[in-house]
Amino acid sequence: MRGIKLKKKLNFKHYKSGVTDVVEIDPLDLRISIQDKAANKINLPNFATSGYQWHHVNGVTYPLGILVSEGKVLSNRQPHNKAAGTLIVYKDGTVKVKELLNINGEKDVWFAVSGCSVLSKINMVSSGFVGIYSDIGRSANRPLIGYNPTKKKIVIAVRKNCSIQTGQTVLKNLGCSIGITLDAGGSTALKVNSKLIYSTTRRLYSVVTW
Repeated sequence: MRGIKLKKKLNFKHYKSGVTDVVEIDPLDLRISIQDKAANKINLPNFATSGYQWHHVNGVTYPLGILVSEGKVLSNRQPHNKAAGTLIVYKDGTVKVKELLNINGEKDVWFAVSGCSVLSKINMVSSGFVGIYSDIGRSANRPLIGYNPTKKKIVIAVRKNCSIQTGQTVLKNLGCSIGITLDAGGSTALKVNSKLIYSTTRRLYSVVTW
C-alpha cells in the first residue's frame, strides 16, 4: 500500500423524517463546489443547493452571499448590502450562525454559506428580505442547513411546500439549535449517493457538497 493515498470515508446518514429528506454530516466534511451549470448536470455524488445566487443577461450565474470552502473565501458579499445569516464551520469543528456583512472579522473559518437565518429566529427584515424580496419566505421546495449540538452534526433538510416559518419548525424538530434557509423554490436540488432526490434544470452557481 506504500505510495497509495487512501480516500477518507465520509460519515453521513440520509433518512426521511415524515415528508422531509434529512442528511446528517460531520461539519468538517462540508465543502462548497462552484458549478455554474444546471443542477441535473452536476457530476457530484452528494450535494444540495447552496446560498442565494442570480444570473447575468448571458445566463452566467454569480453568488449573492458569503461562501467559504476549505478555508478559501469564494464570495464575500451580501444581497442588499445588509448582514445576513451565515452558517460557519470553524477549523476546530465549531459551528455557529452569525449575521454577517462579510467574513473578514472571522478567523480559522473552514466552511461558510449565507442565506437567511431561521433559527434561533427568522431575520428576514434585518437582512433586507422585504418588499419583493420577502418572496424568499413563501411556501416552496426548501433546503435548510442547521446544527444539532447533541449529535454534533450538520443537518441538511429539504422539504416540499415549506414556508420559512415551517422551515424553522423543521430544524427545531430535528434537534437543531441554529440554522438558515438556503436558496429555495426553483433552485432546490438534493443528490445523495448519486441519486437525484430534488432536481432542477436551473443553472446554479454553487452547491454544498460532502
